[in-house]
Amino acid sequence: MTNKVGNQQMLREINVSTLLHMIFEHGPISRVELSRKTKLSPTTVSVLIEELIREQLVHETGMAGKGVGRKMTLLNIRADGGYVIGVDISSSPAHCVLLDLNGQLVASQSLESVRGQDEIRTSLVKQLQQFIHKQRIPRELIRRIGISLPGRLDETQSIVISSKYLQLEQFPMRQVLEQELSIPVLLANDLDAAGFAERFSGAAKNEHTIIFLLIGQGTGAGLVLNGEIYRGSSGAAGRTTHLSPYCTPILAERLRTNHPEEFGSMSPEATVHAFMDLVLAGVQPFSDQGELIIRDIADYCGKMLEMLNPQKMILGGWITDNAAFFDRLVHAIHEADHSPYGDTPIVVFHWKEYGSALGAAMLGLHEIFKKKTVQ
Repeated sequence: MTNKVGNQQMLREINVSTLLHMIFEHGPISRVELSRKTKLSPTTVSVLIEELIREQLVHETGMAGKGVGRKMTLLNIRADGGYVIGVDISSSPAHCVLLDLNGQLVASQSLESVRGQDEIRTSLVKQLQQFIHKQRIPRELIRRIGISLPGRLDETQSIVISSKYLQLEQFPMRQVLEQELSIPVLLANDLDAAGFAERFSGAAKNEHTIIFLLIGQGTGAGLVLNGEIYRGSSGAAGRTTHLSPYCTPILAERLRTNHPEEFGSMSPEATVHAFMDLVLAGVQPFSDQGELIIRDIADYCGKMLEMLNPQKMILGGWITDNAAFFDRLVHAIHEADHSPYGDTPIVVFHWKEYGSALGAAMLGLHEIFKKKTVQ
């Protein structure tokens, strides 16, 4: 008897998730169309939709049909039926965003950066509680909190195996935050999250296979293959160690050491921007140095394109800050890509510094509205 009840409950959860996914992807949509698309009976659809309306996840938005025939009531996700929070702790300051269930940005703000287990348990939790209180939203309507972070996660995406930046080793972060906040939490690598944001509503919207490459304070790639984030067999996919010499702090330090008369008192960011200007102006020896950097990055990117054949490559970081430098890099990448498929579109990332926080929130939406399957 227990197994029968359990099976019925699991089937109900699968059917509900199927309907929510269909409404999220195709709404506004009628009950009749839902029944046709999901292969669920009209009675099942009607009963489950009424439950979702009572739970304020779905609402009726109008009528479809013209003329004297029977008009059908349309359904859509109720935007204020819940919210998701996205937090990016991979930068200083950290960033926090709030999205409604339609993926619209409701609020955003900067947070104090955190390092180590103690600050995550205290400072991060306190800042999130204050952010939620500030929005005047009932706690039960916060349906997910997504945390974007630099580092390696375990297969269940719940334990931070290692993060040098956050000074964490084998830290059960998801469990800790869920206990403190009483809200479901999901963790994501910052580059994976940024790449997902670009696909969800940014430079690669509606694309199912993309490469997102960032060269900034650090370097790495986020891979989305067939609509899913690809993390590799041990969660370490996307490492781009070869490009580490071109990270902003490393490149800037090398430039300031070798050319103190040009860059000695500048910040790392200003140093790299001044370097690009000198490269484009043809000033030696910077022009030749810049050409070597462009060729090395382009060769690496060309091999990635040839191997994965994505629909689009998205670039972020200092390599996109100067339009003329970016155009020269894109030209070099296309020259280095020897695949027979034609030039892959290469674009600048859309969401900039808030990309990883938005991606973490959007991954929360994805989890809410994805189809459940039999495990």
